[in-house]
Amino acid sequence: MTLQSLVRALADRCTSLLVSTYFDVSYRLLASAGGRELLRAAAAAGAPAVHGYTTSRDVDALLDAIQPSPSDVLMDLGCGMGDVAIEIHRRTGCRVVGVDGAPAAVAEARRRARAAGADPAVRFVVADLSSPPVRASAAYALDSLMFVPRPPEVICSLSRSIEPPGRVFVTFLDHRRLGRDAFARFIEAGGVRVERLEDVSAEFRQRNRQRVVAARRLLRDRPSGTGRLVGWLVLAEEAFVARLVRRGRLRRWRFTVAADASARGATPTVHGHFVSTLTEVLRLRTYGSSDDAR
Repeated sequence: MTLQSLVRALADRCTSLLVSTYFDVSYRLLASAGGRELLRAAAAAGAPAVHGYTTSRDVDALLDAIQPSPSDVLMDLGCGMGDVAIEIHRRTGCRVVGVDGAPAAVAEARRRARAAGADPAVRFVVADLSSPPVRASAAYALDSLMFVPRPPEVICSLSRSIEPPGRVFVTFLDHRRLGRDAFARFIEAGGVRVERLEDVSAEFRQRNRQRVVAARRLLRDRPSGTGRLVGWLVLAEEAFVARLVRRGRLRRWRFTVAADASARGATPTVHGHFVSTLTEVLRLRTYGSSDDAR
């Protein structure tokens, strides 16, 4: 191992630990009564009450792309507190394995699966999103892969590990200011073929506003100490997101990938860890291609 690869591996490990710790603390707060209230209030119409930007259109697009049957096993990469996995099982009868790096999220997801009567068809494990210890018929990742080192490589690894046709459904928050074609090339650099690429940034902006309104309403109701922490946590997150959106620095994509046998040679190195480039984003410096990349 060269010094450069050793430093990169150490940086990836430290950043992954930082992200995991942050989300573990966040999910402990969101599993509280105040957190559950906020998630229900901020949920998009017809969508599970998740900590994030998932909409009913995302879930419908996911099911349309993967078309799971009751005999299939899906992998939910970055499952959070499990609501999407439980909803997919309820609608299709398929089994789902949720993977998350935050123990608090997995503990709450298991509790919710038992309460919904979905256990053991829906189960959850604590694992690194970059190398989940699960095989499945198909996989999906809803806004979770921006927190892993080199997302295209992770997507390619997923598409190779699942059963043919190897489809992986992804929603992805990207801060590189890439146009449609440039973003597709960025993902395909890992060795996959992008299908059904959609820019869903308008839905994302709407979800950002919904979450701000829900957090402010929670704080106006003078919640408990934990409830206040949840409200301020969400307001801080969404203020940061709104700033990036206003500057044109954040777009949300929805797409499906299929393994491309012709591209399965040596995988090029592609960088993409959100936290490791956070300083550059805050300084509003271009990371990757510019706005006119098409």
